[in-house]
Amino acid sequence: MTFLAGAAEVVITPPVGTFLDGYSARSTGSVGVHDDLHARAIVVDDGATQAALVGCDLIGIDRRLAAAVRQIVHEATGMPREHIMVSATHTHAGPAGLRADMNAELTDVTARLIAGAIISAHGRLRPAVVKAGAGNVDSVSQNRRAPDGPIDDALHVLLFDAPDPRDGPIASIVNFACHATVMFSSNMEISADYPGYATTTVKKVLGDAPVVFLNGACGDVNPSWIEQRFDEAERVGSIVGAEAARRLQELRPLGLQQKTWNIRWDELTDKSVVAGTLIAGPRIRVASEVVDAPMRQLEPVETYDARIADIRRQLDAVPADNVAGRRGLMAKLTRLIGERGVAARQRSGGPHYLHPEVQAISFGPGQAILGLPGEFFAETAQRLRADARLRHLAIACYTNHHVFYVVPHHAFDEGGYEPGVAVLDESSEAIFREAALRLIEAVAT
Repeated sequence: MTFLAGAAEVVITPPVGTFLDGYSARSTGSVGVHDDLHARAIVVDDGATQAALVGCDLIGIDRRLAAAVRQIVHEATGMPREHIMVSATHTHAGPAGLRADMNAELTDVTARLIAGAIISAHGRLRPAVVKAGAGNVDSVSQNRRAPDGPIDDALHVLLFDAPDPRDGPIASIVNFACHATVMFSSNMEISADYPGYATTTVKKVLGDAPVVFLNGACGDVNPSWIEQRFDEAERVGSIVGAEAARRLQELRPLGLQQKTWNIRWDELTDKSVVAGTLIAGPRIRVASEVVDAPMRQLEPVETYDARIADIRRQLDAVPADNVAGRRGLMAKLTRLIGERGVAARQRSGGPHYLHPEVQAISFGPGQAILGLPGEFFAETAQRLRADARLRHLAIACYTNHHVFYVVPHHAFDEGGYEPGVAVLDESSEAIFREAALRLIEAVAT
């Protein structure tokens, strides 16, 4: 059977004036478009199974948005709904109104545009080969909870190449983990942030084939910048994109064999490609699992008010030169402020659960794309990679739903923003990891 792939991209930029998501400090709508937002889709077909994945320049994907996209595509192509993966780049300069505070009109238009990219890609299916590679970028990100804390500096790429290299690539996937927050809340223009520049950089090297950017486990990883400006978003994105473009170009000779003229012997000698893997006999496997993730049971708001006031009094009494003391109290204060906000919105009674989907897609043994529905820490990605033992495991967070932060158990005691605003309890991260490993084993072996 011939393996087929098709790709397409569409603009999903909302109207100027649409409120931007990601920073609560914004109080007015967007004032312009700095760079367009896109949905970039890849559809694959191995003769027995079809699947699709789409990367969107949005802060997150609500399951209602994902369901609408899947339904439209299913009706147009017959593709199974559960074989469609919808992911976000997590830009903080994209539209609000597509998550918990859903704007029905904007959601409908956006879903149709995203689905249109998949449907268009489905109509462009042609013979393809699949190549997987990896590199690393460690210069543009830092753990935002502790400077010496873990980051996931791995950069994974997948190339859907034409069998004849003269026909050019069909599409590529770039997977890297770093918050798309080079731009700050003071920015009021719509933008894809650094992931948009990363895809542009790849295109400058490989040509106009769509580039799907999948953001990884960056719940505790922020970008490093000189100033929070668009030229810095471009610099960071170009570093990520340049590494991706290099690795993708190195993959092109796989299955074709590089040659070198040896002028001493007057012979052609082989130059092996060691940068990645040609996936021999590619086949498609898709698996998903709905997990039961327990929500936190918090104290009354009044209790938090008292505790927050007490921490503030303690902070006032700490000498300015007692850096460790101030940091410890600030971590507690930040967590309490976040928890107060969650407690104010929390449903009474309990226990309560969220039921998000975890999904995995594989194109061959030893390779998988794992879709996780929220913001996970870098250490979660490290543990998954160590336990899964796959050479090519791309981890795509912000996929199919957004349950906010999924925090390792120990981080709750450490305090800070992420455990403060988390709506899921201390056991949830382990629940997601266990489900993820089951799915990876199901599709990649």
